[in-house]
Amino acid sequence: MSTTFRDAVFAGTIQQSLFHLRYKLLDAIHQARRSPDQARAVAAIRAMDAPLVAFTVAFNVPPAIELLSDAMARFMPDVPLVVCDNSDDPTAPPRIRAFCEAAGRVYLRLPRAPLVKKFSSRSHATALNWVLRNIIRPAGVRRFATLDHDLVPLGPANLLSHLEDQPCYGYVQRHGRSRAWYLWPGYALFDLDRIPVSKINFGTDRLLGLDTGGRMWTTLYQHMDEATFRAAPIRSGVVPGHEGEKVHHVFDDWFHIGQVSYRDANQNAVGVMRACFDADPDRLMEKTRP
Repeated sequence: MSTTFRDAVFAGTIQQSLFHLRYKLLDAIHQARRSPDQARAVAAIRAMDAPLVAFTVAFNVPPAIELLSDAMARFMPDVPLVVCDNSDDPTAPPRIRAFCEAAGRVYLRLPRAPLVKKFSSRSHATALNWVLRNIIRPAGVRRFATLDHDLVPLGPANLLSHLEDQPCYGYVQRHGRSRAWYLWPGYALFDLDRIPVSKINFGTDRLLGLDTGGRMWTTLYQHMDEATFRAAPIRSGVVPGHEGEKVHHVFDDWFHIGQVSYRDANQNAVGVMRACFDADPDRLMEKTRP
């Protein structure tokens, strides 16, 4: 079968280059946009002078942010949590902001990214790239974690220890038909003293079949020794007593409820986890074992 001009342009390395150029231009437009909370957030993070700062992208589910924050406050009170609000539901940001102000968390409303579908991987990717360029770098943060908004720590954790002997850490995802791998930015840690900022890009790589964070395969991960890389262990967990009980992922001792922005059933799971945490937080790890 002969190859048409269109096939040649929109296939292989040419297509890949065009996609990446398009995303690079869109990201540049987005990163030039400002948040009304930006200067205050940068100043607050600088004043903390914390050895590691955690960032989460909120999306429409205030109870998830409240549970993540409260559980971190109990189990790792020395780790600041910065809530970057990417919600498109107008009722969510006022509640998330009010909670953060009451809980002493840094909050900022993210500017809308151009030409990004609200439920796409690009939405999360562009949000993280904006935060990296406009908050993390200006605030002088050297080590940081990116946490999904529906993670729940089940007990004390020393995040900084994961970066003692390697420049990054987290849950590894792979492409089924290639050797490409990347860290899922819902549970990932990075050390900017050992990784140039220019190598960090939370974008997707569609042609390699890699989701959010997959763009770093070409800039970072493929240049690392995978044989010696220590990834986060993963096991199964359940939301205790939740109807329609399903198996969830647990990274180290972080429980991932999963897709709470898209499925009402999983929003209900947040409420069940909240009740379990409020009743007996120190037995949460035991209760979530299948």
